[in-house]
Amino acid sequence: MTPEDLQTALARALMTAPADLVAPGSAAAIDVRPPTRPDLGDWTTPVALRASAEPEQRIALAAHLCTELRTHPEVADAVFAGPGFVNVTLTPAARARVICDIVSAERGADARSGAGQDRTPFRTLVSASDRQPAPGLRAGGRGTDVDPVAVHDLQRGHAAACRELRRAHRAGIPTADIDLATLAQPSETRMLTIMAGLPSALERSRRLGEAEPLLTALLELGAAVEEWLRRCPATPTVDEDITVTHTSRLLALRAVITVLAAGLRQLGASAPERI
Repeated sequence: MTPEDLQTALARALMTAPADLVAPGSAAAIDVRPPTRPDLGDWTTPVALRASAEPEQRIALAAHLCTELRTHPEVADAVFAGPGFVNVTLTPAARARVICDIVSAERGADARSGAGQDRTPFRTLVSASDRQPAPGLRAGGRGTDVDPVAVHDLQRGHAAACRELRRAHRAGIPTADIDLATLAQPSETRMLTIMAGLPSALERSRRLGEAEPLLTALLELGAAVEEWLRRCPATPTVDEDITVTHTSRLLALRAVITVLAAGLRQLGASAPERI
């Protein structure tokens, strides 16, 4: 479940709420973002805070939204907190669906498929890059340069992921028998959540005509990938059997490499496999 999917689910939940709880036009201002702390879930939204004027109404609306969200099989839990926030925790499988979206977008880009053939939110990020920076993002927009140190950090992270991919291939890790629900370690959940938010970051960068939203999201992803590679390597140790977790991490690694390379190209930079 991507942020866009969650926004759609919240819009539908607002439509079923009692009319006296919802201010007109609330569905147009649904904001979904990562929470400030990982223990709060995968996503949070202040929609109930913005949609109702009175504290009692906010609490009642937040409770309604949580009840509706819990009916979705992708949602493990939804709870309201504070003056009207809704915190959403996804199931491991729903959280990892972002990997399938990225791989699908990559295949569509490789095949140069038509725009209607792949409707995942990653299609614009992956296929539109085509080794050229996105319109308005060249040189950071508005005449400023993208920080070369930040770009180098991203390139280093991409090269590190490619190095791990080569190690996994040398270890003979198969590409079948994948169960993405096994990707449930804290470093994995953080990385998957950040990846799911990249299309929204690209959209904000294009709307503003500046690279900062996309660059910030990519740097967060790079840091998350570094921690993930350290804590959850795709390649087992010499005394460790290859498991479905390793094969699943191999696919996640492919997705990481794809989005880091695409993000760098959106910024007008190269994506070296070795540094």
